[in-house]
Order: sequence, then structure tokens, then C-alpha cells
Amino acid sequence: MSNSKHILSFLVLASLTIPLMASIGGVKLLVRPAKTDSIMLRWAPADKDIWKLANTYGYVVERYTVLQDGQIVEDREQRILTATPLKPQPIDRWQPYEDDKYVSIAAECIFGASSVPLVNMAAIALRYKEEQNKFSFALFAADQSPFVARLSGLALTDYTVQKNEKYLYTVRIAAPDSISTDTAFAFVGLSEYLPLPKPSDLTAQWEDLQVVLSWNILSLNHIYNSYIVEKSTNGRNYTPISDGTSVQAADENINPERAYTTDSLPDNHTRWYYRIRGVNAFGETGPPSDSVVGQGRLLITQSPIILNKKVIDNKKVQLDWEFPRKMNDYITGFRVYRSHKPDVPKQKIYEGKNPQERTFTDNSPELTNYYIISVYEGRTEKFSVGFSYAELIDSTPPAPPTGLAGEIDSLGVVYLSWKASIDKDVKGYRVFRSNRPEYEFMNIHPAVIEETAFTDTININTLTKKVYYKVKAIDLRENQSALSDILELKRPDKIPPVTPVIKDITTEKDRLVITWYNSSSEDVVLHHIYRTTELADSAIEIATIEMPEARPKTGTHIDKNIIGGETYIYQIEAEDDSKLRSSKSSPMSAKAQGEKKEQEVILKAKADGEQVVLTWTVNSKKKVDKILIYKAINDGSLRLLSNTAEDIFNDKMIDFDSTVKYVIKVIYADGTSSDFSKEVKVKF
Repeated sequence: MSNSKHILSFLVLASLTIPLMASIGGVKLLVRPAKTDSIMLRWAPADKDIWKLANTYGYVVERYTVLQDGQIVEDREQRILTATPLKPQPIDRWQPYEDDKYVSIAAECIFGASSVPLVNMAAIALRYKEEQNKFSFALFAADQSPFVARLSGLALTDYTVQKNEKYLYTVRIAAPDSISTDTAFAFVGLSEYLPLPKPSDLTAQWEDLQVVLSWNILSLNHIYNSYIVEKSTNGRNYTPISDGTSVQAADENINPERAYTTDSLPDNHTRWYYRIRGVNAFGETGPPSDSVVGQGRLLITQSPIILNKKVIDNKKVQLDWEFPRKMNDYITGFRVYRSHKPDVPKQKIYEGKNPQERTFTDNSPELTNYYIISVYEGRTEKFSVGFSYAELIDSTPPAPPTGLAGEIDSLGVVYLSWKASIDKDVKGYRVFRSNRPEYEFMNIHPAVIEETAFTDTININTLTKKVYYKVKAIDLRENQSALSDILELKRPDKIPPVTPVIKDITTEKDRLVITWYNSSSEDVVLHHIYRTTELADSAIEIATIEMPEARPKTGTHIDKNIIGGETYIYQIEAEDDSKLRSSKSSPMSAKAQGEKKEQEVILKAKADGEQVVLTWTVNSKKKVDKILIYKAINDGSLRLLSNTAEDIFNDKMIDFDSTVKYVIKVIYADGTSSDFSKEVKVKF
């Protein structure tokens, strides 16, 4: 009783959610309430050792009333449903039914003596396997026959149940206390009755004089253990296809998703209906599935053979083929596939549903046509062997390629690409190259290029700055298109431009005029002018001159930022469109007019948008440390604005509608300073 109390306590704590089938270790229990007045119980041992033990001592079935009118019963009634432990009936109770194959199987497994004498280790292994097989077949027979289950002591029906109550059923082996066994239990009441479901997803594969049936069993494994397969010729009167039920065999621990069975057909002309019913462990038969209907058919084993192809008026292609006429009743029709090349996927251009058809006319053929024909029925399709070729006469060249594009990397590798031709009979392309657009373009690859891309290699260490390409298309008849538009590509520039030469420097009042011969390189875009003095450490760039489109032979620059009496040295450097620069020209010097002052500070101011740009020239042998910048607005006093070590300053603090005045003073490295520069004014 202590064990029973433990089970009842566990049930209450689990909120009364015990499933209809439960087991703890050695015994599995399955229960099903009948529609009105009883609850059926079926159980089975988990292995052959438990089976042998239970066959010796039997099973005890007990019932506890747990709920009454939805309320937990305080004083739970315990009722033993087995006056004596249930175990296999004596052999004489089985003998009257020995013609029943399931009775014979179970009786042989339970009562039959072993045929393997224990003479060595191999015999022991065989004896173990024999006992395991007996256990498996005995349970299989009980599953297929409720009568065998009752004879085997594995079933019981409780007719003493009430509709307003729920019960906990337990099944245990009546073994001595010295042998430890587990108890199976299940919680159920009449209110939990559910009608049996119908099987689903029945399919049929119709073949020559037979049909292969398949249906889903995985979703109903917990309800049905076998199925009855029925057939009919009118969809109303069904008969089983065999005396027994259908069971799907499977390896241990494997739950197959579908069951399969095969039925023979007397001919291929009669239409047959098939359906299935599930059978559960209590011998109940469920409702029938939806029916499938069909008839046997000859399998498609031959392919169509194309006998003839005919080009009509250079506009159509007629195909004729043969296929056994006896197969007309078993096929749906024929399909025609076509491509313009032999080794590319073929597209379906026709699907016929007339089994008697043996000819087809392609009213829109291409210039080149590769045909295959198939015969089909359902998911089966057989293709003709090889292909049949038909062509139209073509003397029209394809359209020239478009979209020619490319680029050259730093090593001189050229990557070209273009759009595929719109003409379907184009088999490839040829690429042509030239160093000048007006020169003849030469074919640079001996074979026809099948892709729409090509890689070329060119010399980049050359003065020829550009290279030009064209492409033409070639069709299957060797008709050639016109050349495409020219593609111009600039070679990577590795050669700096030719150095310019200073022609002369003219001295004028307050200015020096520099004239030079421009670089002769065609890709020069800029000339940079550098200036230095005898006392300066290095030259500075004073101007950048763009090369005019007319590309004159000479260039000129006027240098106004000079100091009288000072000698200036000039050099010129050329820059091309790849930003490569020539070496500087040979220097040329000139002395500005006027007397050179010991110290001279020249300040210039220029309005630039919303700011003033200040520049200055300091004529002194002393080293400049910094420049002090002073500013006054209108008639105001000069005030220190800023200081800088640069030779330019931008004043962004602008007072509009006013006059701004600036002066600067130079602070030298030796601590001395210059006089103030002359005042410059800017009006806003």
C-alpha cells in the first residue's frame, strides 16, 4: 500500500495531467475509454526478462477513484480488478483456436520448448536470440489480436466505471517482495473518450498490373498499430485486399514516416478505388481514409525516335517521330525542346496532350536549332537520344557589339568587356587594337572569343599615351558584324614629361617677365615656376600655369612681387595628366631695376570673398623670426591683430561697409625689429 500511496501523491502533485499511456520501467500501460460504459486496458512488458517474470507470477490491476464530479476524492477508493494475477491462460484454453495464426504464434512463443541445447557459448547466444524472438513475436500477436492479448494476460476491460469519475489505473507484476519491479499507471475517465481519426495522405503509384499504396503512419503511431487495406471497383462496395492487417516493418528504435503495401491488378483497364482503416491495440477499427482511384498502366520504357526534320520555306521546321502505338493509352503526350547551340540547356517550346500525335511544326525557329522530343505521363518523362539539327539559310551579319568598356592596370594588363549580342546565332567575337584611332586596327587573338570579356597585355613604357580597341561579332555562318564603336584607353603613365627651357627674362619697371619653351610632351597640363634669391636657402613655387588647348610652343609669366636691386633666380618644371613631373629647367637669373635697400618690408592686401589675404616681402639679410600684424577699422587706432611665421595671413573678421587698414612689423631672430610697413587699405 505504501507504493500505491506514493503513486497517488505523485498524481495530485502533477495536477492530474497523467497521459493515457504511461510506464515506469518494466511495464507499459495503454488505456482507452469506450464511448459509454467501460474503459479498456492493454499493457506489455518492456523486455523478455520482464515478460518471462510476468508469465510466471502474473499481473495485478488496481484502480483508484481520484475525481468525482470534478472534485478530488478525499477518501480514495482502491479496487483490485484482478481476483487473481493475470497471466497466460493454460495451453488447453488456447488449443480450440489453434487455426488462428496469431493464437498459434503466441502459444508457440509462450509454451514451446527451446530447440537450442546449451552445449557451448555459441549455443547460449542462439538461445538468447531465440528467447528474444519469442518475446517479440508474442507481443506482435497480442497487438494484432485483442483475443490473443486476453489469452496472454495482457488485456482487461473495466465495466464498473461511472461517467462522473476519473480513475488512476496501475499495473504491476505480482512478484515476491524479494524481486523489485516497477508499476505502470494511467489516469483516465469516460469523459475523455475521443472518436478514432481517419488515416491521411494515402497515395497510389499505378504500375503494370499492380499498384503501390503509401500512407502516413507517423502522426497516428500512438493510436493505430496496423491497418486494413480495402479496394472497390465502384467506390461504394469495398473489400479487404487480404485476410490480415498491414503492419509496416522497421528496425529497432526507428519510427518510419510512411507505410507501403502492394496489390496485384488483374488488368490495366479496370479503374480501382483504394482506402485504408486503422486498427488499434484494442481491436477497434477506425473510419476509412479518403479514397484514391486509378488503373494499372504500362511503364514508359522507350523514348521517341525522331525520323525526319524538314525546313519549310526557310521559315518553319517540321519534326516527325515514332513511338509505339500500343502505349497511347498510358501516356499523356509529347514535349519538344530546343536550343540554338548543342551544348546549352534546351528550353521547352511545346507540350502536347494528344497521345496519338507524332508530328510537330516549329513556326518560329531560330537560325540554328537543336531539337529533342520527350514522351511523358505524370512525373515520368523519357527523352529522345541525342538531338536533331535543323538550320535556316542565313546571310545577314549580326549587329555590332555595344557597351565596349575597359581599364588598364599599373602592369599594362587590359581588361575588356562588352554586352552580349542580341543575335542568338552569334558564336563569338574578335578583338582589334590600334595605337591611334586613324590607323588600321589589327586582330589580336587568333581564335573566336566565346565570352563577352577579354584580357590583353600592352607595353606601358612608351611615349604612345593611349591605345584603342574595337570588337566585332561572328555568327555560326561566319557572318561578321561591323566593328563596334572605338574604345579609347589611356596607358598608365610611367615616363615623366620633357623638361621645359627658359628662353629669357626681361627686366621692366617693378616687374620681371619670364619667357620659356613649353615641354614638348603631349600630355603636359601644367608648368610650375620656382624662384629663389642669392641669400635664400631654397626655391619656392610662385606660380602654376595651365597649358592652353592650342598648346603654344612658349609660355610667359610676369613676376610683380619683386624688390628693386634684388637678383632673382628662376626655374620651370612641367607636370603631365598623370601628375608626373619633369626635372626643373636650368636656372636663369635677373636683377630687378632700382636700388636695393638694406631693409625693406612690402605689404600687400587683397579682398577675397568674405576675407582679406595679406602677403608681404621682407628684404633683409637678417633672419626673420615672426611677423606682427596690425589692423584698424575706419578712423580707429591700429591694434595688434595677430602674429605668424608664415608669409601669408587670412583675416576672416570682416566689418562690412567699412574701410580696414593693415600694417606689419618684422621681428628678427636677433631680437631687433623693422619699421612699420606702408599702410594698405581695403574697403568693404
